[in-house]
Amino acid sequence: MNKMMIQKLKSPTALSTKTLSKLTLSRGGRIGVLVPLAFTLVELLIAMTITLLLMAAMAKSFGVIGKSIQVGRSQVSLSSKLRSVSFRIRTDLRSRTAEINPPLSSTAGSGYFMYYEGPLTEQSMALFGARPERKLSSGVVVNEFTPADGPAGTATRDPQYNNSNASATYRQHGRLGDFDDYIAFTTEASGDQWFTGKVPAYLVEDGLTGAAAMEPRVIRSKFAEVIMWASPVWEVDSATNLLQVATHANGGMPLYRDKNNDFIPDRIVLHQRTLLIRPDLNAVRSVTNGGGNAFTTNVLRPWNAVANPMSVPAPLERLYPIGVTNNGTSPLYPNYAVTTSATDNRDMLTSNWLVGMAPLHHFYDLSLRRVIDPETGQPTGFVAANSMADLVQPHNRFGHVRYPGRYFGRGTFGTGDDATSMPLLALGWNDPILTWQGASDPRAVPAVATAPAWFPTGQPSPKTLNAGGTPNSRTGLFNGWLLPMFELGDPNPVGTSFGEHWEREYLATADPRWDRTGEDILTSNVLSFDIRGFDPTAPVFITGGPDGEPGVSGYDDDTSGSSDETDVIAGPIAQIEFGAAGSDDVLVGVNDLAIYDVMGQPIIDPRRSSTYYTGTAPITGLKVTLGSRGEFVDLAYPMLAGSTLRERYAESIAVGSGEVASPPLTGITPVARVATNFNLFMQSAFSGLPLEQPSTTAGMNSLKRSGKLVHSATNGAICFFQPAYDTWTDGYETDGFDQTHTLAGQVRGANLMGTTWVLNNPASAGAAPTPRLVAPTPQNLIQVDTGRWVPSEPETSPPFPTPLEAISVTVRVMDPSSEEMAQFTVVEALE
Repeated sequence: MNKMMIQKLKSPTALSTKTLSKLTLSRGGRIGVLVPLAFTLVELLIAMTITLLLMAAMAKSFGVIGKSIQVGRSQVSLSSKLRSVSFRIRTDLRSRTAEINPPLSSTAGSGYFMYYEGPLTEQSMALFGARPERKLSSGVVVNEFTPADGPAGTATRDPQYNNSNASATYRQHGRLGDFDDYIAFTTEASGDQWFTGKVPAYLVEDGLTGAAAMEPRVIRSKFAEVIMWASPVWEVDSATNLLQVATHANGGMPLYRDKNNDFIPDRIVLHQRTLLIRPDLNAVRSVTNGGGNAFTTNVLRPWNAVANPMSVPAPLERLYPIGVTNNGTSPLYPNYAVTTSATDNRDMLTSNWLVGMAPLHHFYDLSLRRVIDPETGQPTGFVAANSMADLVQPHNRFGHVRYPGRYFGRGTFGTGDDATSMPLLALGWNDPILTWQGASDPRAVPAVATAPAWFPTGQPSPKTLNAGGTPNSRTGLFNGWLLPMFELGDPNPVGTSFGEHWEREYLATADPRWDRTGEDILTSNVLSFDIRGFDPTAPVFITGGPDGEPGVSGYDDDTSGSSDETDVIAGPIAQIEFGAAGSDDVLVGVNDLAIYDVMGQPIIDPRRSSTYYTGTAPITGLKVTLGSRGEFVDLAYPMLAGSTLRERYAESIAVGSGEVASPPLTGITPVARVATNFNLFMQSAFSGLPLEQPSTTAGMNSLKRSGKLVHSATNGAICFFQPAYDTWTDGYETDGFDQTHTLAGQVRGANLMGTTWVLNNPASAGAAPTPRLVAPTPQNLIQVDTGRWVPSEPETSPPFPTPLEAISVTVRVMDPSSEEMAQFTVVEALE
């Protein structure tokens, strides 16, 4: 190729791409190939595809990294939150003042310790929150409801769905645990880190007037009453800013926020109140009771030390709990007991016996009590700051009320009460969770739908009022969460400010200094707040595990000459290979879902010969033995409405609970076996058993004597059931009032209905009070305060009269943005 040709090649436009690709140049013995100066369409597409794949991979990597960072941040945040909460709980528990050995002396001044066990358990949401599913032969899952062909968002019942074949296999709310427990106790601050709280300035400084008297003032105390409870965020109407309640006459209880209408609270928060114990803020005043007699008592220090024992700055004049006019101002809750009728309790939340103390606890971070009329035993319109000795008495504590007798057959609507209940927590309901039957909505109408076959049997509380004592003679109270009125919020009139909680309108005019919304929230997005006590006698079972055999299947684990202890051998045998090393045997405690199945099986107790297998063939079915005793349990665990054991418990009482010695457990019907198993294994320190019949007066005497369990005086049905561990008091035995177990007033016999507080007739001026007796029987000759006159038959008893060795508190929280969860458990010895 000559020089001229090379020059021409410098202008490639003169040659085609094909020509250029074939030209070769030879210079200095080297041969080269001319590279094309453009790409084909296929090459471009391939390059673009590779680039897109690389970009997708990078985006995926960045997404994974971002998700990992988000999860890491969530975990760090949750860990930090839980560390703070666990430190608070552990510190307060370790500084408690009361000895956990009920009953405590009323003169000891040691405060108290108590916790309430709500009807929900760790397994409730796995039971009641499940969805039914079944598969067709084609493998397609058929749910109870399927999307309709109609308007978007509607659904119809699937015609192929059959209740009898359904099973609860989709546990959509299984991450939710026990979130309706409550704990309260007195505690002492360590070192100089004293407890602090707010009160209106007038209470600690004389001479203040106008706005200065209502200035929030921080005070301190060495001792405090600490209260912790979980509750839902409540439903508030966005237009009126009013708390929403169930609409039907049998409801009337607050509704929690449930935007997706799945019967589960959208959000749960953990509350804590720290109420200072400052009896020095009392003053001695002479007050007048309903009978016209005056008596001298401690009352909360009045404004500027005036004679009027209820004197407070004008904005607070209507807040005293019982309907007494204060300086001409109508009280916020004027009526002691309010109902629309004897069968309609939608207005009950305006009764001052129930929520009257709530406004005071908003403005005073003090442990306060209602003053008791020394003649009648009735709560009065006066309040006082508690001392440690006062708090030994349950009726003086935060959130405790005395249920008027007219609601359970011990009084008459429109007339009054012959008695009240013993002190109970002012709880609302969680029946929407426990009574949903798959169709009707218990929040709007009575739940009368037939439950699908997969739905477990609960124990909902009836929600009607009827003084006659019929099975529906109770309200939905006393089995759920603390009423929302006891939470801190905004007391200003509607429209003056905005918060997550509704406007309570405690103040006549706006005062933003007292908006305390969220101050009592310890943490939010709670999934579980589960309190359990250590029961040294609670059973723990060992089952054969997946292979169905004790020990290693087919192997002689204990060298007894028989593998699995199921071969036919001479004489009775106790299966003793359970739990052998290397086996797949499983421990099942009373808190586990599997306990339902265990209680229907033959259970071997190595210490009871009546449970030994004596047949001539191997035992069939699940093989179970009693492994040990001792576990943290929910109080009254066999009978809780949300318990796995509740349905088995109903079976056990259907046939009685007498011990069956012969034939052995393998030879009786499943239902009778359940009854026998309950009798043999479930009677423990904190199970509440034996209780032979829940609708009669037999059994559970300690709970009845405490007034936590009371039967209807008419037909024996349970009026309310509030299991709680309480250090209690011996003060009710000598307080001058008759805390009576029965309608007729007797203190012994098989007719025990549960303790109530009998009210005396108010005396005329200068005269002595007289007992209020309600049935003309010889027992009514008994004198007031039977505890003084019949020492062998105490009027009351602690609900569980057993020392509590230890307590566990489990808190589970979730980060909604990442759906990450974290949990901690505080275990504290109480001895």
